[in-house]
Amino acid sequence: MSSKKSWLEQNPVDYYNLNHSKDALDLLLRKNKKLYIEKGNVVMKVSATETQIFMNNHGVYFFVESENSMGFLEGEKYSPFQILVKLAFNNNFKSAFVYVGLNYMDMDFPYVRIGVKYFKSSNKIDRFGIDREELLIWSKEEIKQDYGKEMLARVSVYDDFIIEPNNDKHKKAVRGFYNLYSPFPHKKIKYDIKDESKIEWSLLLMRHIFGEGLELGLRYLKVLYEHPKQALPILVLTSEERSTGKSTFVDWLSIIFGGNMVIINPQDISSSFNSSYATKNIIAIEESRFDSVQATEKLKALATQKTLLVNTKFVTPYNTPFYGKLIITSNDESKFSKVDEAEIRYWVRKVPTLEGKANHNILQDLRDEIPYFLHYLSKQKDVDFSKSRQVFTPEEIQTEALSVVKSESKESLQKDIEIFLDDFCSNNEHIPELHFIPIDIKNAWFSHNNSISANYVTKIIKDKMRLRRVDTRSRYEPSLTGEASKIGMYYTYENKYYNQVTESDEEPF
Repeated sequence: MSSKKSWLEQNPVDYYNLNHSKDALDLLLRKNKKLYIEKGNVVMKVSATETQIFMNNHGVYFFVESENSMGFLEGEKYSPFQILVKLAFNNNFKSAFVYVGLNYMDMDFPYVRIGVKYFKSSNKIDRFGIDREELLIWSKEEIKQDYGKEMLARVSVYDDFIIEPNNDKHKKAVRGFYNLYSPFPHKKIKYDIKDESKIEWSLLLMRHIFGEGLELGLRYLKVLYEHPKQALPILVLTSEERSTGKSTFVDWLSIIFGGNMVIINPQDISSSFNSSYATKNIIAIEESRFDSVQATEKLKALATQKTLLVNTKFVTPYNTPFYGKLIITSNDESKFSKVDEAEIRYWVRKVPTLEGKANHNILQDLRDEIPYFLHYLSKQKDVDFSKSRQVFTPEEIQTEALSVVKSESKESLQKDIEIFLDDFCSNNEHIPELHFIPIDIKNAWFSHNNSISANYVTKIIKDKMRLRRVDTRSRYEPSLTGEASKIGMYYTYENKYYNQVTESDEEPF
């Protein structure tokens, strides 16, 4: 995290009054040699030669002895900061406020210039109490009006935006570019990881969400925390039931990763403006269903995209590295999106209903455990990145829930063909595999359906079912039509019922 202090940590007015009364005294003595200083109940006359004895006095007030040309009222008390505002900044409170913060308190000036546009960095506290930085478009003239034109020299200047994820050592400036990745909001606390009482609720939630795949779930979070640049599969949490903990899991991750995670609606994915999520490291899409082909393809592309054109209102579009990881929650267990049979970018988990007594304070309990849970993650075994570009192999993230979605995603014709082929195989157990060409399927089962052509059948068995094709002209026996053997290129379909023994086939005792 940045070493700079927040404007909210200590009021610059109080800081100056308590620590820099001598600076204010110097300002006065340049203008008038006769004045008094009051500390407690003691009033002493001050001259230029007596300045030294009043250094670092706390709770000091100044007043002038007589009429003066500086605009001070006779006998009126003035704090050191009031003198600074009046004499050094011509009564501009904001300029004096920022001056003290920058020069004495090592604070950030909340304005930056990126390219030729000005922005204000504003920290908003979310409903979980986590700071989230937002860049607001600002006007150069407003900065001058509020703080004086001299303060423009304090504005940090960057060539362009960049995203450089690092949850351990955050840098605001990277090679002259403004880093849109936010500082990580937590610090881990070391403890004996055998003591699971420190992370009781964290592990309970992890076991509930990932079930038998807890080890995979811990690996997933370890990558999010320690390797934020690494691509990961799209994590999908589904359940038709309510009160399953899907939203609690998403909220927990939002508390952990702060401004680097965003929760959006499915409509945001289809929008031409993508700034709400384009610069985030984790993108959660709640209660989702993606019916359009465009939205589905965009979703899959985001899972592996390396760069993204950020499109923001009133800002010229710019390219930036994209490290977004997608998490989807959905009440539709089978049709949240179309997923092809060969697709390996989805990790779908069906989440069970929560049982037992509800913890209505679970988010606070989870938040309290975060420093310990981060240490727990750091002690998990190192991640092996050699097996897959998305860390997890297809076999590791293959679940029954994913199979259900893939099955429901098939086109109607594919489902019909598979049903007919399966039925044919079950009645012909003596055939190890079927041989046919697309017109055979058309003639056998769809001869009277003019909406289904041989070309459509070819597309299904080649692109969707991905059946093996013998690409050299060979002699084969058409299995579906019972015709005499032919010479040509044909498709094969393995008979899963081949040589299966049923109860009726077994030898009697």
